[in-house]
Amino acid sequence: MPYARPLLTTLAISCSLPLWAKEPPTKLQVPTLAYDDQQIILVWEKPADHADITDYHVYANGKLLGGSNANNGQVSPAKPYIDRFYQQDTRNFHHRIAIHSYTAQGLAPDTEYRFTVRSVGRDGKESADSPVITQRTTAVPALFDVKQYGAKGDGRALDTVAIQRAIDACTAGCKVLLPAGTYKSGSLYLKSNMTLEIAEGATLLGSERAEDYPRQGYIQYPYSTTVRPASLINALPRDPRKHQAFENIRIVGKGVIDGNGWKRHADVLDERGQALPFYLPSDNTRYLQDGLLAKAQVERAVAEGMNVKDAYGQMRSSLVTLRNVTNVFYGGFTVLNPAYHGIMNLETENVVLANTTHKTYDANNGDGIEFANSRGSMVFNNFFDTGDDCVNFAAGTGADAVRQKPQEDAWIFNNYFRKGHGMVVAGSHTGAWIQNILAEDNVSDGTDTGLRMKSTNFMGGGARNVVFRDSSMRNTVKQAFIFTLDYNDPNAKLDYQKSTIAGQFRDVRVSDVTVENAQLAAIEVKGDSLHGAYHQGLAFERVRFSGPAKVKIDGLQGSRFEAVHFSEAGTGNPWQVGSSEGLVFKDVRPAPEPAHSL
Repeated sequence: MPYARPLLTTLAISCSLPLWAKEPPTKLQVPTLAYDDQQIILVWEKPADHADITDYHVYANGKLLGGSNANNGQVSPAKPYIDRFYQQDTRNFHHRIAIHSYTAQGLAPDTEYRFTVRSVGRDGKESADSPVITQRTTAVPALFDVKQYGAKGDGRALDTVAIQRAIDACTAGCKVLLPAGTYKSGSLYLKSNMTLEIAEGATLLGSERAEDYPRQGYIQYPYSTTVRPASLINALPRDPRKHQAFENIRIVGKGVIDGNGWKRHADVLDERGQALPFYLPSDNTRYLQDGLLAKAQVERAVAEGMNVKDAYGQMRSSLVTLRNVTNVFYGGFTVLNPAYHGIMNLETENVVLANTTHKTYDANNGDGIEFANSRGSMVFNNFFDTGDDCVNFAAGTGADAVRQKPQEDAWIFNNYFRKGHGMVVAGSHTGAWIQNILAEDNVSDGTDTGLRMKSTNFMGGGARNVVFRDSSMRNTVKQAFIFTLDYNDPNAKLDYQKSTIAGQFRDVRVSDVTVENAQLAAIEVKGDSLHGAYHQGLAFERVRFSGPAKVKIDGLQGSRFEAVHFSEAGTGNPWQVGSSEGLVFKDVRPAPEPAHSL
């Protein structure tokens, strides 16, 4: 048998499934708002025994639509890079990821479809059907074309008023459309129950003028003292001190959202021979010569009396900021050149990011997508080439964060991470806890780190119940995995009360991951053992490293390393362990020195 079950369970199913049969996938679902009048996106979880599964077949109303691998190549900007990654793996070193999503296209409006999915083994045989899921496409939405409201789309005229007029006129369930053209705009404000579509050939281009972004935009946390400017696209109350709830917002399309934040240094050719933008990597001493919108906004804040450091760290606009929104879908578009972060979700619930492209390297602080004190998120089939963290989770700062909701329940899969400070990042704002994160079946080549967990000894909270598995990494510049209390942001403003409790990372499992050509460190753990601040409950299982990187552990308790193997580790033992206790090593090659087996 390919998988082990208790005897009674095996007997119970033997009459319906042959003993050699593959298990069907589980938890087939349609992500939040991942459907319209023409398509429906499906995702599912792999069965427990998936080692021999090579594809998944999707059926609609009993008819085969196709396989997930081929379909993913049609819809996901990550898939060509993932394929190239494995083509270059001539040694067959890397773990092979599984694709577990499908976009059913060309569907009829306002029509119900019944979907099932079957696992496909190496022998080509299918499993039984998954449980059925039923989903209806929407009716054709009422269309509000921004050109009919006066937008020029010529890249010169400011179209803010015309686009906002279309949004304000939009009826429940409508679509506001930016057709082909370049629409220069300042801050736009979305409302509930609408879709904003940036069509293929269309660019929403942020104005480079500070005055086109309201100074009174939002505060990051309830206890923050700085009011930040509005972003290019917002779902926010016009008064940042007031509460306003939103629901059911979609931002979609094959077009571009360009923040116009920085000067473009040059284009570079990636590993596929494709041109990628390279923005000037600036800071708070060089923004005057490097910045566009970033320059204008920092200058405005300095003119208002703010010091340069705080102005640079607090007063640049992101591309998208949504707060207190239930049900969000981002799909298909390309993100370019934010003055600050890319997509920010604050205190949101049920957010999906699918099939998007993020080309923000090396724009300072140019994160891909961020979630703060939010619940329920899916991030899949995306390409990230960013100037900061790719997928980041935050949960508040310091002592007051204990009154906030945690950041929780996220699923990140089938993404390709090229440049970025980290593939998946927890922190540095950990005050209300970041918890229940599953990252699986992802590929990276060239990020600084893979799993990056960062906090300080005065931040409080931490991250817990995190799983990072079934993934492949190459050319990590710094650490493949880092858990640190030694993080410092030179642009951060200490506008909160410090916690007396250090951040902590606990109950983190890393399994079935390969890391090729790891550089600075394979695994780095930095607690604060001098002050009794330890990370704990880390488990590394079936993780393979190649390259010169070593393990550096300090301030860790009650953790396990099993089947962690190094090749080409150079001279000396790769394990450097100190100020830790309760560590268990099993089938670790090369093995730690006996004195370090604590």
